[in-house]
Amino acid sequence: MTIELVLKTHRDVFYRALLEGDWDALAALYADEYMLVRSDGSVLTKDEVLADLRTQKLCFESIEVSDEKLRIIDSVAVLTGQSRTRSRHAGTLMQTCFRFIALYQEAPGGLKLLHFQSTSLCAGRAAHSFPIGA
Repeated sequence: MTIELVLKTHRDVFYRALLEGDWDALAALYADEYMLVRSDGSVLTKDEVLADLRTQKLCFESIEVSDEKLRIIDSVAVLTGQSRTRSRHAGTLMQTCFRFIALYQEAPGGLKLLHFQSTSLCAGRAAHSFPIGA
């Protein structure tokens, strides 16, 4: 596992799949044990995340990432950073701003995303996402 491989996977597989709505690519990237912890504290498994993405008619318009830091420990990569996204949920334009941690593990056939967790950075907003102009 290399820094370049982890960053390429995170940007060119994970973010590309979100931006293009390629849920099959996400299903292949997520480990069977994948867990998403949202800023509001909700926890979703791989199957729950994929079902949520498909049924909520989620469409990402942009994902901006900054302050990425990566550590590799044995076969696990710990990636942290900040993200600002614009997306549509059932037609409503939403904006999120958060600090994230993503854990990748080296596996046969490539990297697998084990865990993604976000902490809201939007001042005065309790929820992870909020309608633009709210």
